[in-house]
Amino acid sequence: MSITIPTGSYVIMNAKTCTYLNVFYSHPVPADIVNSVGNNLGNDIWNVANTESRGVTIQSYGTGGFLSFDQLDRSDTPAGSVVTSNSIYPWSLQQNTAVPYAWKCTGKALAVVDNSAANGAQVIEDDNMNHTSRAWLFIAKEKS
Repeated sequence: MSITIPTGSYVIMNAKTCTYLNVFYSHPVPADIVNSVGNNLGNDIWNVANTESRGVTIQSYGTGGFLSFDQLDRSDTPAGSVVTSNSIYPWSLQQNTAVPYAWKCTGKALAVVDNSAANGAQVIEDDNMNHTSRAWLFIAKEKS
């Protein structure tokens, strides 16, 4: 079942590590995606918008880059790397049996390497969808 997230700004927290999806040092596109202990800056905030195909786009509030998966960049895993892109990249959100929300893209989910809670740990794409560490919570960001 696909899940709809309302259009808005969010911090996106990993359910297992309680760390946040982050653009590494706010680098410009293509930037590596890591986890963060939370700095409350633009590189921890994501704009989410629905697509025509019932997916979502996820765009960095701080850098403007879209959350993406690059199969040609194999610096993170042999399958590719989770990075930012200038092109819109559609994600579909699928229920996770451990926690209400998890991302799924081409049959995979986002995960933090070794379930690490360390600041800057790599975010990768993984095969095991139904695991707490593959679940991401969308926490609405209040306007300041």
